[in-house]
Amino acid sequence: MLYTGIVFVMLSGFIAIIIRGVLLVGGPASVLGIATNGSRVNFGDFNPDPRSRYTVWTFVLGGTLVWLSMYGVNQAQVQRYVACRTEREARMALLVNQVGLFCIVSSAVACGLVMFALYKDCDPLLAGYVSAPDQYMPYLVLDIFKTSPGVPGLFLACAYSGTLSTASTSINAMAAVTVEDLVKPRLPTVSPRRLTLISKGLCEWARDRGGPGGMGCHTACFGHCDVTPVSLFLMTSHHFPCSL
Repeated sequence: MLYTGIVFVMLSGFIAIIIRGVLLVGGPASVLGIATNGSRVNFGDFNPDPRSRYTVWTFVLGGTLVWLSMYGVNQAQVQRYVACRTEREARMALLVNQVGLFCIVSSAVACGLVMFALYKDCDPLLAGYVSAPDQYMPYLVLDIFKTSPGVPGLFLACAYSGTLSTASTSINAMAAVTVEDLVKPRLPTVSPRRLTLISKGLCEWARDRGGPGGMGCHTACFGHCDVTPVSLFLMTSHHFPCSL
């Protein structure tokens, strides 16, 4: 129920931005027209150049590896699968998760198109209104809702809901792996209760060492750290299928 509530809070913030932005631009047709003319909507780019960021190949090949690493071998996800009572229940949970993920990603894409349509002639970063690309969305919210008190707070709740839920899951997963793979083998006589306290202490330590630097490091290392387990999983499943 908690995760469902977080998804609804995030979607409510996205939907508010989309509706307000579309009305300011002049309608969905205007947004799509401006985005298409600006090469922001292109589903037929088969350019094989690996330096091109958004092509069919980057979505098919790169997207497959990214989502396989996230949902196939990532500790935060595997820990959730193991918590399910049966394999069928784990599969159903994954399917339900995909529905929520599709809604959130689609809403984020729509917000990006609205933002491009609004600022196509005046880039806030080039104009000096923001100092970093990650400030685009907060600036958009404050700009389009400057006459609507309370809505920027809704966006803040939306952003924090997604960030904190992801951060807490990652920290708990890393603490559990540390206890199982490093602490428990070296201290086999420690009681389960003490292991739980150690895991909680590691979570608190990671939280205190967090902040912008910690999350930035986590984001930067995410792809590098997940490449190894994905490669091992694919090699093991191909050469030693019985081991799975």
